[in-house]
Amino acid sequence: MKFKNVCAVIISALLAVGATACGVGNPDDDNTVDNSNANFIINGNTATLRWDKYDGANGYSIEKASSRYGNYEYLDYVDGASVAEYVTGDVTAYYRVTAFTASGERVIGTYSYETELFGNNTYIYAPTDDAEKIQEDFDAFYKMTFDESNGVARGEFRSDRFAALFKAGSYDVSADVGYYTAIYGLGQTPSAVELSGMNVTSPVSLCNFWRTAENLAIKNNVTWAVSQATSLRRVYVKGNLDLWGANIRENSTSGGFIADVKVDGAVSSGTQQQFLTRNSHFGSWSGGVWNMAFVGVEGNNIPDNKWLGAGSNFTNIPLSGAMREKPFLTYDEELGYSVFVPDATENTRGISWGGTAMPSGSYLPLDEFYVARSDRDTAKTINAALSAGKNLILTAGIYELDAPLEIGRNSTVVLGLGLATLRASDKNTDTLMRVSAVNNVCIGGLLFDAGKHTETLLEVGSSAKETANASTPVTLSDLFFRVGGWTQSAVSVKTCVVIDADHVIGDNLWIWRADHSALRIGNSGLFEGVAWDLNPADTGIIVNGDNATFYGLFVEHFLKYQTVWNGNGGTTYFYQSELPYDVPDRASWSPDGTANGYASYYVSENVKTHTAYALGVYSFLRDAAVTLDSAIVCPQTDGMSFAHIVTVWLSGNADTAVKSIINGTGEEANKGHRVSVLESYAPEK
Repeated sequence: MKFKNVCAVIISALLAVGATACGVGNPDDDNTVDNSNANFIINGNTATLRWDKYDGANGYSIEKASSRYGNYEYLDYVDGASVAEYVTGDVTAYYRVTAFTASGERVIGTYSYETELFGNNTYIYAPTDDAEKIQEDFDAFYKMTFDESNGVARGEFRSDRFAALFKAGSYDVSADVGYYTAIYGLGQTPSAVELSGMNVTSPVSLCNFWRTAENLAIKNNVTWAVSQATSLRRVYVKGNLDLWGANIRENSTSGGFIADVKVDGAVSSGTQQQFLTRNSHFGSWSGGVWNMAFVGVEGNNIPDNKWLGAGSNFTNIPLSGAMREKPFLTYDEELGYSVFVPDATENTRGISWGGTAMPSGSYLPLDEFYVARSDRDTAKTINAALSAGKNLILTAGIYELDAPLEIGRNSTVVLGLGLATLRASDKNTDTLMRVSAVNNVCIGGLLFDAGKHTETLLEVGSSAKETANASTPVTLSDLFFRVGGWTQSAVSVKTCVVIDADHVIGDNLWIWRADHSALRIGNSGLFEGVAWDLNPADTGIIVNGDNATFYGLFVEHFLKYQTVWNGNGGTTYFYQSELPYDVPDRASWSPDGTANGYASYYVSENVKTHTAYALGVYSFLRDAAVTLDSAIVCPQTDGMSFAHIVTVWLSGNADTAVKSIINGTGEEANKGHRVSVLESYAPEK
């Protein structure tokens, strides 16, 4: 498909939704005004720029550039007495309109089809752009997430979203990646886009959530001091990679996830409590606290497979199992935008790319996607596009949904950009997304927010499993689920994720009932909107389908079981879980009235085979003197295999404890004996 044909498709899509305002202005710039009524309207092979007449304007100059911050050159002049619009035959360019008055010049706005297509939260850069202007964008958004007076992060629950997309080329830009920031290279391989630097270094790294970087190269050393709900995926670090931030004020990091990443230099994990690396290549690795896992990782000095206690707990599995890498957006000067969808694989090691090499897979042109924007789209408009056979790109923003998004076609791709967020409205008591009994579906890059009450947040499959196939799995990549924290109003959900389909692959899921919010109650450890009865949710995830495979399953703070497996043949590579902080009393936390607490990881009695590696269950039972009998419960059958388990008493009531690791086996973790480890567990025959 030639670029001009891609533009025609984009034009048709814009006309279908009614091309709306995309004026961009900086209210802090004395020479710029925000013109929210400006329009960029595409009709056939022409684009019409429209703006409100500026008081006192004698006329307007029209300038054109090839990219957002490219070199704008004078194109034409429009007399102030005429209609405030301009028609152009170049729909792919960026335009700037300046009003001339007796007192000087004022920029009315800038316009482009890319902004119209992807929305104002998505910034698309080209190597012709002014690097200082790009740097200003990153610095401005990062500054929004901090209070400069004391350096404390304050953007964890804000509504802003920032997606930065870089076309192929080299950029003298060092990106500080704050909350709700996502950086993407648009080349075919990570080497096609190079930034001079990239860092996550906020002062309280334990809560460095909600950020991601994909498909680009970094020229120098990188500090990526993150915790959950993050991903470093398909990235080439040409220097060293620091995962904890040696110079950060509070650097107790609790991550994290890396996949398909190459690091030429050394990786230092430092204070990272737990971490999963999948299918990557490192110059070397150093460090470890409680649970460091490597699956399909190559390189020098990668820790051996050993489980010896705190500081020496490493899981090293040479090959990954069933896998499919996450789809990603690309841009080509001739072909335009497309989404590359990798094929499913098995038994792989190392990165999927190298030099200019691409993994096996297929390109889907943009005309096969509906590009949704949170400022105009609803569940109704998105479902209409899905019913018409479109794939879906959800651009950066918050989508308040009155009904679930329904995925009912084989091979549908749903790709979120900039941590696009699906949030249940008060009218929605069902779910946020439902995948029917279909196969080969890929869903990635989304944050799911609980609302007033829904039964679930994501449902995958149904009892009709005849379509399931190991070569065409449903793949869930970088999906994050949140119950509370973002609001002080009460929210609830019964179960966040329900998996009924067979052969599902999960790749980096954080399923979180919030333990804190933006507002602390006085000087206590409690927060507005977060309590046992204010953001209740029974279970994080229930897996009913057979042969599911999960890499990086993070599930925390639910009132009952955190994770329930009812399907056979399941495999988990790396599990991180915290028990609920706010258990009020023993009676409120017992499945049958006699057992102490709900296990974090529960494999039901009907399951015949199950395998799990590198599991960590952590205790901070803050509000009552309660205990948990076993962190993990599974059937006493031959088909159970668990390797490398750790339980940790983090803090809390001095009389709390996790009394055993699995099925009554393993030492108790308590205030006096904080860390307990078990190398392997298989029930006796």
